[in-house]
Amino acid sequence: DEVRMLVVLPWFPEYARINKEIHTRISELPISDNLRDLRQIHLGALVRVSGVVTRRTGVFPQLKYIKYDCAKCRFTVGPFYVGNSLNDIKVKICPECRSKGPFTVNSEQTVYRDYQKITLQESPGSVPAGRLPRTKDVILLNDLIDSARPGEEIEVTAVYKNNYDASLNSRHGFPVFATILEANHISKKQDVYAAFLLTENDKKTILKLALDPAIGERIVRSIAPSIYGHENIKTALALTLFGGTAKNLAD
Repeated sequence: DEVRMLVVLPWFPEYARINKEIHTRISELPISDNLRDLRQIHLGALVRVSGVVTRRTGVFPQLKYIKYDCAKCRFTVGPFYVGNSLNDIKVKICPECRSKGPFTVNSEQTVYRDYQKITLQESPGSVPAGRLPRTKDVILLNDLIDSARPGEEIEVTAVYKNNYDASLNSRHGFPVFATILEANHISKKQDVYAAFLLTENDKKTILKLALDPAIGERIVRSIAPSIYGHENIKTALALTLFGGTAKNLAD
């Protein structure tokens, strides 16, 4: 991110006032993988997968760069980049007073970033017969927060990573690593196809039908035409599909 800012700032000097970071997003990878086909050969690589979002957590602050204060001389040590685990960062000695601590986190100078986790499940059409759909956790950071909601079918470009999971180790009795996807780009399937679902002829036909004074009756008759009667139920369905009133809230 720092290198990208150094490249951009000479061309757009005022951009730093708009945003402190620039994130490069990669999409449309030539190869698409299924969630159940991800293996150890994909670790550390950029992959392209798709599925349905089944769960989404809230937004939490995650440590990015951490600094420590020496309790004896108040000297600030760091910053240290926080990777998969905070346990990997251990300050053993203060470079100022040469004491071995204790050290406390400097919350003012520590840098945080937005963190969110979603659960991605295989699309129903891609699950082999007789198999249960598999899921994978996807990590969203920075500007990708809230880019997908539960129930939406999305396509994710992400880095396939592994991290230490103590619960899996205690369960299996030998070192096991859990795998996650750290998202780089997210696109919604309906957004991808929305631009070319309607042709110009389709738009002209819709506008022409809108001028028909009996369009309401035609819509009601088009619902379940093989079922005779039940006009009230069909009208209710039509009103549910095409009706509605805009809600303009005061706030």
